[in-house]
Amino acid sequence: MNERQHQIANYSTAFALALVLSFFGTLASALDMSPLKGVTWGSGNKNLVVILHGDGGTGRYDGYAASLAKAAKGTTVVTLTRPAFRGRTGGSPGNNGQKDHYTKRNNKLLAQSLATMKKSLGAKRLIVVGHSGGSGQLGTVVGAYPGIVDVAILAACPCDVPNWRVHRRGRNQWTQSQSPHKFAHKVPRSTKVYAVSFQGDRNTKPVFAETYYQIAKAAGVNISFSAPAGGSHSWSDYAPVVDKYIRQNLR
Repeated sequence: MNERQHQIANYSTAFALALVLSFFGTLASALDMSPLKGVTWGSGNKNLVVILHGDGGTGRYDGYAASLAKAAKGTTVVTLTRPAFRGRTGGSPGNNGQKDHYTKRNNKLLAQSLATMKKSLGAKRLIVVGHSGGSGQLGTVVGAYPGIVDVAILAACPCDVPNWRVHRRGRNQWTQSQSPHKFAHKVPRSTKVYAVSFQGDRNTKPVFAETYYQIAKAAGVNISFSAPAGGSHSWSDYAPVVDKYIRQNLR
């Protein structure tokens, strides 16, 4: 290969690389999830599904997110890193680390990210799943910041935080955390809410979600509650039930 051919080959390689980087840059900028961090799966704006991890941290939800994005055409799925946690794409801002962290500031940060993503993508429907601590934040956000979320799925929700902490530690030491049951009556009818807690879940008993359900139902909220027999607190147990609710609400 002569010098001219080398120049042409190098130019072609550089041009191809630029196209690839440009393409991925477009994908990256297509969904703004600030101020929080997260990982995006799939593409399309028919549905935006956001998964909020439990207090045990991120990672275990990625497999489900990838499979859902592959199966649901036109759907973007995000595994969002909750405030004050670290994930694959870095740490999200927030306070209190992994304890007493359902704070007003953290819930506001979550609401901001959900609203930003929905607007950035132009999503026709925003479905948000919270597992354990993720639902502890989501249950408050849908009431405190109405109109952002179209469908909320609360799996293993510690929706009555004071009594949940008493159950877990004998007293409520999470005094800065907002409790979803205090905001249940503020959820708009435009948001459909599903609450599910397994009877075998020793970490987050069904009674904590049921308290939230009763308050919301009395206020006219579009909500359902189920407490299936068996199960545990594990995401692997909740995932099939959550998947059923998601698919019922995809556009």
